[in-house]
Amino acid sequence: MRLSMYGMTLIELVLVVALIGTGILAAAPSFNSIVSKNQTTTQINELVTAINLARSEASKVSGVVSLQATNAIDNTIDNDNEFGRGWCVVVGNPGDCTGDIIRSFPAPLGVDAINSESDSLQFNAFGAMHDNSTRTFIFCAPGKDRLITITPVGRSKIDNVAPGDC
Repeated sequence: MRLSMYGMTLIELVLVVALIGTGILAAAPSFNSIVSKNQTTTQINELVTAINLARSEASKVSGVVSLQATNAIDNTIDNDNEFGRGWCVVVGNPGDCTGDIIRSFPAPLGVDAINSESDSLQFNAFGAMHDNSTRTFIFCAPGKDRLITITPVGRSKIDNVAPGDC
């Protein structure tokens, strides 16, 4: 007589569930770190997108288009974090996010600071910097600090930040 077994015992089932649970607990901290870095990368790319949008809109309207910090006039809030409260792309150079707004961007989440030499960038009708200068943004976020450089012709480049800059 042949006796065959279908299925598994309760002990085998508990052992498999315990092994799966241990694997999930080991992977969770890594997964949280990946999610945090991806969120920061997305926010850096959003700032670069805004720079490129301002550049292309300047060519489109054949005039000056600015990337402005949201609260550019109110320097009492935080002088070292001009773009940390958000930014907008606006036609002309009104000095803040008023007037003919093309697109506004909210303040990024989980970012310590976004520092710049000034609270706005202006692009001319050729998509170049209006004053032919090089501008930089220092994007400070936990675990992922980046330097965004905008050349006089309007191109942006992302690099690692030197230690101690954030």
